[in-house]
Amino acid sequence: MLRVSDSPVDRFLSVKTRVACVGLLCCMLPGGAFALDWSKATARDIALFLPGQTSWEQTLTAASHKGAAKIRSGQSCNECHAEEEADMGTLQAAAVSYPGRASVVVQVKAAVEGDVLHWQISGPAVDGKVPGVAIMLGNDALKSTAQAGCWAACHDDAPGMKSDSGQKLGKYLSRSRSKNTATGGGDSVRPQAELDAALAAGEFLDLIEIEASGAAERGYVLDKFHEKEVGGAGSIRLEGARWIAEIQRPLAAAGVGELSLTTGAVYHFGIAIHDPGVKKHQHLVSLEHSLAIGAGSADVVAAAQ
Repeated sequence: MLRVSDSPVDRFLSVKTRVACVGLLCCMLPGGAFALDWSKATARDIALFLPGQTSWEQTLTAASHKGAAKIRSGQSCNECHAEEEADMGTLQAAAVSYPGRASVVVQVKAAVEGDVLHWQISGPAVDGKVPGVAIMLGNDALKSTAQAGCWAACHDDAPGMKSDSGQKLGKYLSRSRSKNTATGGGDSVRPQAELDAALAAGEFLDLIEIEASGAAERGYVLDKFHEKEVGGAGSIRLEGARWIAEIQRPLAAAGVGELSLTTGAVYHFGIAIHDPGVKKHQHLVSLEHSLAIGAGSADVVAAAQ
């Protein structure tokens, strides 16, 4: 994921240093550091694939996506493309001459312990190395997340995309722009008062990431990716030929840009992994999936332990 900070350089470096130290400490903790019995959690296999240069704008444009009208009417990507992830990844990898793996299946578990949500995500390693792992979480206030997961934050004018002209815009949501076109929203950022209203309404993506180094990052996406100090903790390790990432975050929101998760409620999420040695925009992504807190009907249920 791209990183953007509004802080002065000295404060930014201080934060990054603390985050890296916390992440390194978590990475060194043993597998049972969170004292969860993961055998009690139901596993869900989720496919990830290379999206290539497919942007949110392209999914809404009939000339580039035959399902554009369905997306505009409110249907989700999964309604048409479930179980097609590997084929889509192969096509996109060929289109951009991507040399890495075009798709992968990861195993996802979730659990609630007290007032903390825990994730466990695992998958096959590449050359004995772990990837970076990120989760973007949204609620029903953000319609595009329910339809497409983290795809809602991937635009045609982002770095490495077709309309990239060096703007270095990074991740953002269309909700934050006043002029959204087929090439993206550019720098037409809405006034701060409107952004504040979107945050208050829950119209943002809550993001947490564990890098391959073990450093943890927490933030949110609206007008850009706002990086914050870690509100939870995480670890990532190798076990044989597989990597295992464990990520935790409080159920309650501790500040701006954090979703407050409620027992019995259902949220929407997307997963991204950054394989070792690839550029940031060359990550693998999932389609949209659902998460139930405590109990309920969803792709992944975080049952209480």
